[in-house]
Amino acid sequence: MLQRATEFKSAQQVPLPIRARRLLWAVVTLDVMAASWMIAAGDWLDHYSRVTSVVTLGGHHIVVLWLALIGFAILAVLAPMTNGFAAANRVELVALSIAGVASVAAFAGMISVAALVAGVAGVIAIIGRAVIR
Repeated sequence: MLQRATEFKSAQQVPLPIRARRLLWAVVTLDVMAASWMIAAGDWLDHYSRVTSVVTLGGHHIVVLWLALIGFAILAVLAPMTNGFAAANRVELVALSIAGVASVAAFAGMISVAALVAGVAGVIAIIGRAVIR
């Protein structure tokens, strides 16, 4: 009796919050963007400077490309299965998590460069405010 309830529960879909849906669609878009950039300019990003090589995780644009493609492929398969990420069962939630990890790993370099730019802009703003006063 207990086993049947567990089997039924694992096949049952649970609704995903609207924020999660929006985030997953944004990740799909970012995966396409990352793959496009790695195809078009990955080799250049690897060798131009140390800052640009951070975007490719230390000069490994092929790894970033594959991570983005894996994340996109999993999400592209799951989108129709989950009705546009509206509801998912346990297996689909695990697959969504795997796609998220692959995608975040692909974006890690871009996120760190964006954080560097934001930090530098913040320091400049603080110094500028101190000088103006």
